[in-house]
Amino acid sequence: MQLFVCDFQLKKNKIIIEDKNILYQLRKVLRSKIWDYFFVQKNWITDYRYKIKIEDRDDKKLIWDIIDSLNNNKSKNFSGMIICMPNKWDKAEMIVQKLTEIWIDHIVFWPSERSVIKQINNLKIQRLEKISKEAMEQSWWWNLAKIEFVYDLKSLLTDSKLIVFDSVYKYWSTFIKLDQKRLKVYWLVWPEGGLTEKDYKNFWSDFDVISLWENVLRTETAAIIGCWEIIKAKSWKLKVES
Repeated sequence: MQLFVCDFQLKKNKIIIEDKNILYQLRKVLRSKIWDYFFVQKNWITDYRYKIKIEDRDDKKLIWDIIDSLNNNKSKNFSGMIICMPNKWDKAEMIVQKLTEIWIDHIVFWPSERSVIKQINNLKIQRLEKISKEAMEQSWWWNLAKIEFVYDLKSLLTDSKLIVFDSVYKYWSTFIKLDQKRLKVYWLVWPEGGLTEKDYKNFWSDFDVISLWENVLRTETAAIIGCWEIIKAKSWKLKVES
């Protein structure tokens, strides 16, 4: 069933939507009819969403009856991923789509020493936010991913843990247990060509390094596979360099 993430008016037991894009999608794409059921969630409100059915509509607005509400019972553990800027823009779009589907809360793009693309303008960020929103609706995740482009990683969050995915393959034999009271963990994915010594000087002091794969992966592939490490980290145990 379709989920819409948007702004709306809440009046008693009814929801009013005037978003032209949603009106178009319902009419032309989904070909919805009166009394069809959907779900709706307000932008940046992550605690609940509504199950609704169309009561009435015209060319400018939709009026929905609220049938039920769903509460967010997902884990509140924070996951952020830092992506060294890939060498092509379409790779950044794919990374944002896949990371949102796998439920990353904060996606940070950072120009490493070997990154070809060194900056992103506001229009590009808006494009990435749109892709993330569509991926959120498709995957039924609760949170809109926050997307940022930063130059200074040390200014990001000094009280968080950093796990660096490096492209150099080694066999890891020890484990580290992250502090369960520390809810913010960031994961950094290398650029094409790998990280340099200069890159490592940009990291804050509290970080560890792990390897993902025996082969050298592309940045977009590493980001996706790295998400599996994040999923495994639900137990807060990670393979790390001894």
